[in-house]
Amino acid sequence: MADGIDRRTFQRIPLTDDAIAVDDTGRELGKVSQASGGGMTIHPPNREVADSLSLGQRLQVTVMEPGTQTSNTIDVVVRYHDGEKIGFEFVTGK
Repeated sequence: MADGIDRRTFQRIPLTDDAIAVDDTGRELGKVSQASGGGMTIHPPNREVADSLSLGQRLQVTVMEPGTQTSNTIDVVVRYHDGEKIGFEFVTGK
């Protein structure tokens, strides 16, 4: 974004509630900090969880919102990983 133009397809929306992402075994993957039409960013609770996710890995996650008691299950692929935050892209099918 050096030229001042945001070329993102989807606007990122910061989340302030306590939404968490869990995998298909129920293991907590982390707190969801941002979401957009194309994906989301999580902050894993510890290094063990962060190290278990690798670039290109496909998985199914459920985002749970404790305050509203709602949840949504989504197929994702890991697109960004720096150890402290993980970026998932939403994909169709597994």
